[in-house]
Amino acid sequence: MANHLCRPCQKLSFDKLQSTQPEDLSDEDGRLIKRTLSPDLIESCDLCNFFARTARYYTGDCKEYLNADGVPEISLRLGRWGRRTPCLRDDHDLVILIEKQDAEKEKAGSRLIEPDRIDYSLLRGWFSKCEDGYMRDYFKYDIDSLRVIDCGDVGDGEQEPRLVSWASVGKQLDGDPPEYVALSYVWGAAPGRLPTLTVNSTLPGPLPKVISDAIVVVRNLGGRYLWVDRYCIPQGDNDERERQIHAMGQIYQSAKFTIIAAAGDGPDHGLPGVTTTRRLPHPFINIQNYTLTLIPQPDGYIHHTKWATRGWTLQEGFLSSRRLVFTDHQVFYECQCIQAVEALVGTYWHPYSYSSRELWFHVFAGDTSKRKGRGRPGFHYVEQLHGFIENYMTRDLTDANDGLNAFRGILQHAEQNWRTPIHEVCGLPIYVPEYLGTPNNNSAIAVSLSWKMSDLRRRPEFPSWTWIGWRSVKRTGGGSFYLATDERWYSSADSKHYITSVDVAFRDGQVIQWSDFDGRGDRGKVFEKSSMPGMSELPQSLLVTGWLFDLTVVAVGDPGDGLATTEFHTVEIREQYRRPMSFGVEREHLMSFFPANSDGNRKYTFTCLLLAEVDKSNDRSTLVFLVLRPVLQAEALVQTFERLDCWTLTSSTPIVQVDGTIMKAGDCVFKNDALVLQ
Repeated sequence: MANHLCRPCQKLSFDKLQSTQPEDLSDEDGRLIKRTLSPDLIESCDLCNFFARTARYYTGDCKEYLNADGVPEISLRLGRWGRRTPCLRDDHDLVILIEKQDAEKEKAGSRLIEPDRIDYSLLRGWFSKCEDGYMRDYFKYDIDSLRVIDCGDVGDGEQEPRLVSWASVGKQLDGDPPEYVALSYVWGAAPGRLPTLTVNSTLPGPLPKVISDAIVVVRNLGGRYLWVDRYCIPQGDNDERERQIHAMGQIYQSAKFTIIAAAGDGPDHGLPGVTTTRRLPHPFINIQNYTLTLIPQPDGYIHHTKWATRGWTLQEGFLSSRRLVFTDHQVFYECQCIQAVEALVGTYWHPYSYSSRELWFHVFAGDTSKRKGRGRPGFHYVEQLHGFIENYMTRDLTDANDGLNAFRGILQHAEQNWRTPIHEVCGLPIYVPEYLGTPNNNSAIAVSLSWKMSDLRRRPEFPSWTWIGWRSVKRTGGGSFYLATDERWYSSADSKHYITSVDVAFRDGQVIQWSDFDGRGDRGKVFEKSSMPGMSELPQSLLVTGWLFDLTVVAVGDPGDGLATTEFHTVEIREQYRRPMSFGVEREHLMSFFPANSDGNRKYTFTCLLLAEVDKSNDRSTLVFLVLRPVLQAEALVQTFERLDCWTLTSSTPIVQVDGTIMKAGDCVFKNDALVLQ
């Protein structure tokens, strides 16, 4: 059947595109294909219609391609997939493979996908390639009281799934130890009160479709046991429930693989292609004896799913040893050594090694591609953790009290790194001496408190001094998570930290000394208690002795023009320092501190806690400090504050000590005092 093509598309010769190197073609011959995809063109031209369908693949619309007139515009450049197969690429994750229709099947680079059927032999082949040659073993934890769903064997017919004790499964089987599969999915709306199930009881029906479909997948891949949080975490025993939630990172690490339901907005959508949920058509077109097929880039697609916006799913995806990802279009696979896409023939090696030009997706590796560790030992691992924090702070939680538990598995993973372990206190990373260059506990807490990120909104369920107590209001395009005291950003490594002592107060009333005036303390006990299950074991506040000072900030701009035009400048420390301040907290909240005075000025004086003086030289130094918000406390002996932000300022004169309680930097006076930081 002949294609209906617009005039520019009629001029394309796919024989020429297939046989000629891109550099030997002109843009007019197809090296660069540009189309403005108006509704009329999409309707009248089959090839432009195909381009429009590829542009809508990831998000369901063409928003990323709209030009100034609001019309989708696509620009594709001819390249090579691998070394031989021609393809078209753009700057929005699109790769379109161009293959001759009479090519031998074993030489084909792509395959068409059936919308209502999964080829389980293909999936089993992915696992076999991983297990037989490269990744036979993965780390398994001994998790107390673990319960799993017994799905039965394929030959068991309609056996009802039931809940069993994992310890009893291990005793019943001879030979190889048993293995289970985990499920990662979107809960959707709060399910209300969950049933209290006992061991050997059958699951209450009807099951959410994603769970019943996952049982089908487990059976068809030769497995028997499935872990799903909804049924496997005990609901009647609060202490045991807390322990299981605390161990969720280990549960996903210990699973043979994880089924990731990255389709739909809730548990009733199911796994597309498994039973009744059909998959969306995969974009392709036959033209001039060639087949053009979209080759999906999983990170681009999964990033736009509901699954990727949920807080719990970050650690579930990262900590799993193998991931089988079901999307609305097809199935992806990724482990520590290979990755595969249902629409592509073959597998691709080492997703994190950058050893191949075509290894374009790093869905579960953390934000390490743009974060290169350099300098002292441990920078790489610190930057990886910061990438996860940055990602997590943009995600949503149904229950804000899960803020720490939903990230705890990644924190445990960072702590278990044998070379440069990173500890945590209520989620706040505490860096090892090799990273800091000093074993002093006061220096450690000063560096950790200097974290920064932009567009933040308070999460009052947790303390303000830890990033867990905040979330980013921007899903994309937000700022990076970093340390203001990170000496890599400064020309000099000469720095000094100004916290003089810290005690950590827990929710159950216990107080443990973190550091005294000499920087010594019992931070090991703090780590131990902070890492225990249960909210009552979490730190609530820090009793800090340090150097306080006042800083007046002026809001400059016409409020009638909107917050985006408002700039914030300092008055003290350096009068001629007129560069606008960069706030991390969202502006709507920030402006509550700047009511207009009768004279039209908009000023506010903040109390600040000095953390460090870095990049010191003869004529200047950079001050790193916390900006604080006072908290009213009846009959409090020590004033209580919340962290509002962390700032840096360049001072024209370094800090000098006047006596044991006073320091100065120019006209700015620092006083040694105690405060409670909530």
